[in-house]
Amino acid sequence: MIGLSHVLLSIPVAFLVENALSSGESKEFIIDTLRAGNYTPLLVKAKDPDMDFADRLKTAEEMGDDWEEAIRNDYVFKFLHINGVKRLLGFRFGKEADRDYVQENLTLRQLRLDPHEIKTLRLLVGRQWNVIEEDETAGEGIGQYPSVRLELKYQ
Repeated sequence: MIGLSHVLLSIPVAFLVENALSSGESKEFIIDTLRAGNYTPLLVKAKDPDMDFADRLKTAEEMGDDWEEAIRNDYVFKFLHINGVKRLLGFRFGKEADRDYVQENLTLRQLRLDPHEIKTLRLLVGRQWNVIEEDETAGEGIGQYPSVRLELKYQ
């Protein structure tokens, strides 16, 4: 599942990438801005404007996480707990618990994603989480896409 172009990232570095991407700026602008160390152009547009980018970049350096390659070509989480999955859904897809999906223990249900979003989610979390498309007739009228269920692979 992990292609040659996908790096493995730790949670703090992956959320640095997600928050920077949430700014809507181009990938090269994001990389140049992070390298330059003036994070304001990203933080004013990012979903989490209080994130300490400098601290996250230091963590990336310490862990050997290639955040630049992750921004250019996507990445895969090394490890991701349930709250991390929920945070990812918020950053990447704008989805929130109790509004866009329900949580039952270590399972998230009734999440509506388009086919491209499902593919992306599988790439990001597929080492540890099953992303299962439910029967399209389940929850009729809720949305135009099938419901997705996320389950921890090894419980």
